[in-house]
Amino acid sequence: MNKQKLNNIPNKPGVYLFKDKNGAILYIGKARNLKSRVGSYFRKSANLEPAKEIMVGKIADLEYILVDSEVEALLLESSLIKKHRPPYNVELKDDKYFLYLKVTLEEGFPRVLTVRRVAKDKNRYFGPFTSAAAVKNTLRLVRRIFPYKICKNPPEKPCLGYHIERCLGHVTKDFTKRDYQKIIEGVIKFLEGKNRFLLSDLKKQMKEAARQKKYEKAARIRDQIRGIEHLMERQKVISIKLENQDIVSLGRDNNLAAINLFQIREGKLLNREQFLLQNVNLRTDSELIDSFLNQYYALASDYPKEIVVPAEIKNRSIEKLTKAKLTFPCKGRKRQLVKMGKENAEEYLRQTQLESELRDQSGQKSLAELAKELKLTKSSRRIEAYDISNIQGTNAVGSMVVFTAGRPDKSQYRKFRIKTVKGANDPAMMAEVIRRRFQRIKAEEKERWPLPDLIVLDGGKGQLSSARKILKKFGIDQPVIALAKRKEEIVRPNQKNPIVLSNNSQSLQLLKQIRDEAHRFAIGYYRKRHQAETKRSALDEIPGIGPKTKKKLLFAFGSVQKIKEASWKDLEKVIGSKLARKIKEYL
Repeated sequence: MNKQKLNNIPNKPGVYLFKDKNGAILYIGKARNLKSRVGSYFRKSANLEPAKEIMVGKIADLEYILVDSEVEALLLESSLIKKHRPPYNVELKDDKYFLYLKVTLEEGFPRVLTVRRVAKDKNRYFGPFTSAAAVKNTLRLVRRIFPYKICKNPPEKPCLGYHIERCLGHVTKDFTKRDYQKIIEGVIKFLEGKNRFLLSDLKKQMKEAARQKKYEKAARIRDQIRGIEHLMERQKVISIKLENQDIVSLGRDNNLAAINLFQIREGKLLNREQFLLQNVNLRTDSELIDSFLNQYYALASDYPKEIVVPAEIKNRSIEKLTKAKLTFPCKGRKRQLVKMGKENAEEYLRQTQLESELRDQSGQKSLAELAKELKLTKSSRRIEAYDISNIQGTNAVGSMVVFTAGRPDKSQYRKFRIKTVKGANDPAMMAEVIRRRFQRIKAEEKERWPLPDLIVLDGGKGQLSSARKILKKFGIDQPVIALAKRKEEIVRPNQKNPIVLSNNSQSLQLLKQIRDEAHRFAIGYYRKRHQAETKRSALDEIPGIGPKTKKKLLFAFGSVQKIKEASWKDLEKVIGSKLARKIKEYL
């Protein structure tokens, strides 16, 4: 490591990236004082954990990013770890699949949606959640107590759900926009776990409705009260002190680790989430907990007043981000909760390992059967599958998915935007994707992709023939097959008749899973491109009309056609006279 570079590091907060001799990122960390923190790794007196001692011997270069505060450093560190996945960082496994509940407060009649990301907007988010089933159950319960808008009808056009009180996002003589806002406020308090406060508020609303002789409204609020009270009776009481706490527990077994998180709100167990941790070898409990806290709360949308942990944490920057008190109990009720969480984490690990072993056994059996059916000389440890997605040649894309030892290896997935083929020509598009993929065999070692043991194409003889020509040019002699969707026939080079496997064949089921995954990945990318394309409109061609103005216009009028038909005065009310004049000139 260059000593001059170390000496020139500023005494400011930021994020540092250690790299090896090939430029690959080894570790990403944060610091309140970059110079002091980075320098601590290279001092002779440094007392490093075993994993970091090994890492320091591999460091050849350093990069750092300055930020304004320690909290900003924490958030940036979490983001970069997710992006680069360095081998010496403890990492939350599969965090890109976490779910959030989103209350669309930017809309006039807000809805409640499930999303994968938290955006920087005025909407309200809850999560992250690891279980999709638990999120669905929560939404089902929320809808029953608070019938928020779920239909696509405009507010002035009540749907069937409105008449049976299952979708109240409409305005009628009996139900106002303010009434609906009260429902959304109830949804938010419910999701926050503020049930006692919510009940008190609802009881006041019910009395006021009855006083005004609005008996239907009072009856609806009464039903909401009963629903919440019924739920509270079923919730496990943890504390009579109405505490808001997160109880973090750690379970370990050999090379695996898991976190159990109990979310306690108003003294009751509101939720339980469980997480797997990666890269845990030679890590202390304190390191694992610290890494989890930094990554989880960088994603979280709701913070408790206290975070209870099972190990002493030296770096307390998480307290600045969450404004929560970090507690390490040695005895008492909190210690018992940590112990109970540990038992849950260890059981989660046991179940995860058992499921993994069963999948591995099934995968190995399927691969052995596949090698026999296709007359391959060896089992296909790495299988690459390719698919093309387009409509009449527009927004055409290709996908590559990788299965390693019979299981999806999503870090190896790749997507391709078709660049050279015009019109609907799937075989030519497949040839382009194969050409661009296998150009990688000529790349530098660190950018080279491993060769597959088997190549699977979604399609028939046309795709197979096109791909074979490209592979021949590159001197690639790997086994390649095409799997047609309609009859699930396996087409092989130089064979007149396709292979037809029994529907009960494990090898066929594996091939279908791989082919379908390639199709899912391709169509997902196609839809993303198609949506981006359709968002473009005639408004994008008008000078001075930016994204915010466009959003205002579409929110006010609904479509470009209606904007075109709107009067100058109506446009002026929304965007002012100068822009209204431009709209009329161009449209």
